[in-house]
Amino acid sequence: MARKLGLALALACAAGSAWADEWRFSYTGFNENGVFQQDARVDGGFRGTDMDLDGVISLPELTSLSIAGRDYLDGCLSLSDPYFRCEIGAFSYKLTGQLTIDANWWGNDEAFSGWGGGFRTGDQYSQWSYGWEDWSRTWYWSSQTVFGITPAPIPEPAAGLMLLAGLATLAGLGRRRVEEGALSAT
Repeated sequence: MARKLGLALALACAAGSAWADEWRFSYTGFNENGVFQQDARVDGGFRGTDMDLDGVISLPELTSLSIAGRDYLDGCLSLSDPYFRCEIGAFSYKLTGQLTIDANWWGNDEAFSGWGGGFRTGDQYSQWSYGWEDWSRTWYWSSQTVFGITPAPIPEPAAGLMLLAGLATLAGLGRRRVEEGALSAT
């Protein structure tokens, strides 16, 4: 029995130290012009490696970021185009499931047209254009906005310890019952 508990502990420790290096995320349901749009959705993905093993992918550890089809690190940040720019003001993904992004993009032609957008988790997703066609769209986060990410977040280490404590308790109770059964049989 002790051998099985030891194996369970080793597996739990191994699972707690392993994670993916590529994630896909989505936010669904936003307020637009005071009306909740249940099907409004923004998708994206990112890659990174937790180099300092602190359980957080931070901006310096990020190797790729895409929001609504626009590539930031592999795309507009790497361009030397004077008419198109982007920036990532903040990025953080806690491996337990909390994502924070503040990213913007914008551009213009040589004449009078421009365009751009921004994405700030917990606040808004926006796009706009001026010149040939003036328009803008802003989706605001609400308490009904749903966050999804794959692969699923890693549980907190405390959750793993609680699981092991529960398993140890169950094993102890089972052993006690076996011993009590042996005593009553004699």
